[in-house]
Amino acid sequence: MHQGKVIKAAGGFFTVLDQEGRKYLCRARGALKRGSKTLIVGDEVMFQPLGETASGAEGEGIVEKLLPRTNSLPRPTVANVDQVVVVMSLKNPDCDWQMISRITVLAEKEALPVLVCLNKTDLITPENIQQLSSRLKPFPYPVIFTSALSGSGTAALKEYLAGCCSALAGPSGVGKSTLLNSIQPGLSLQTGEVSEKIGRGRHTTRQATLLSLDQGGSVVDTPGFSRLDFKNISPQELADYFPELETLRGRCGFRDCLHLNEPNCVVHKETGLTVNPLRYEHYKTFMQELHQQ
Repeated sequence: MHQGKVIKAAGGFFTVLDQEGRKYLCRARGALKRGSKTLIVGDEVMFQPLGETASGAEGEGIVEKLLPRTNSLPRPTVANVDQVVVVMSLKNPDCDWQMISRITVLAEKEALPVLVCLNKTDLITPENIQQLSSRLKPFPYPVIFTSALSGSGTAALKEYLAGCCSALAGPSGVGKSTLLNSIQPGLSLQTGEVSEKIGRGRHTTRQATLLSLDQGGSVVDTPGFSRLDFKNISPQELADYFPELETLRGRCGFRDCLHLNEPNCVVHKETGLTVNPLRYEHYKTFMQELHQQ
């Protein structure tokens, strides 16, 4: 058997890249089509070729075994990545700040580093950017401002992507594929417009695809999504996935403080100082959702 990585999954077929750089279009054994063993992009697998492939051509194969994952995300659905790049547009569509926090919670649950990329700076003024920068202080993650149209900030994004496997996450229409095209034009990824009627992007990326980068490393271009729920997270552990709250652990008046209405809660005192007020509002919203599950 050969070892390889799933770089695309669509319609029950999996494109597997082997260690020699050859691609095989594979089906999976029955046990790998159900539950937690369902194959996703980024999975390392063992597969049996059904015939050798010529250079540059796709052979066929059968995936026999899923190797252990180092991490996995439910949305975007990827495995074995090194970092998550949250991409949001500043306008058209407007930035969904709460969605940023939702994605970071899931990334933190998998102990993954996060970069926040705020795209389409060409649609706002420099004064708007200054105001946003002030609003994001303090903020627990690095933030870069980009414009795929003008190229502003794309060099910094390229540096972040180099040498590791990154998952791009965010709604449709924020410019994920357009940014990748600006970084590496040879990718020729399909891009789309934002619907004026509904204010959201149309899906142009239909399935997650792992793409190799010329500067080294790889990136998973993923379909956009507009909803993201929390599963397998308890109210008691939510603060663990907000780095700015986790660092305050043990300093509240009560050991089991949930940082809501409890007296002597240090988070209340630190909001606006070391805790961003917007992030704390997101925390309270998520806590309410978890209590209603």
